Amino acid sequence: IAALRPSLAPLIVAVSRQVPRKGIDVLLRALAELDRGGASFRACIVGPGTLLEAHRRLVNDLGLSGKVAMPGWVEDPFAYLRAADIFALPSLEEGSGSVSLLEALQAGNAVVASACDGIPEDLTDGENGLLVPPGDVTALRLALAHLLNSASLRKQLAHRGRLTYEERFSPAAFVTALRTTYAELGFAP
Repeated sequence: IAALRPSLAPLIVAVSRQVPRKGIDVLLRALAELDRGGASFRACIVGPGTLLEAHRRLVNDLGLSGKVAMPGWVEDPFAYLRAADIFALPSLEEGSGSVSLLEALQAGNAVVASACDGIPEDLTDGENGLLVPPGDVTALRLALAHLLNSASLRKQLAHRGRLTYEERFSPAAFVTALRTTYAELGFAP
């Protein structure tokens, strides 16, 4: 991250396996459009997978070298989330949800994610994140540009996202939900 330029620009992070359903190529194309439009940003896409080398070549082909890092597998992806200003989840499909999305909310990142599968159950567009149609490069670019151009919106979404994590996904919330469920089943605490 330290080598990315411009060094003080907002940092966009994605933590994802490098496989087709994760839409990393969609994110890279959106970043290239932002770059051509003069947007100031840095990006780091963390995670291993079968498409890692192809995505690294795409970074070069799109002229994003020096602005986008792709370290592959890392020991502690949460360290990257702590450094991020914006978390991007460009998935074309997800299962019931995304662990990296929950980690981004926990880290206090402003989130842009695809409105696919279980993601809209975890995020409400404009409240605790921005949702875009899966595979839509233009919509992803516009959402990222909106966050890059508004530090106050980034702060607002990050704050609300962190509250969502605390209220719904934290260990304390999980324990409370389990207690409620067991009580409803007739088990005493």
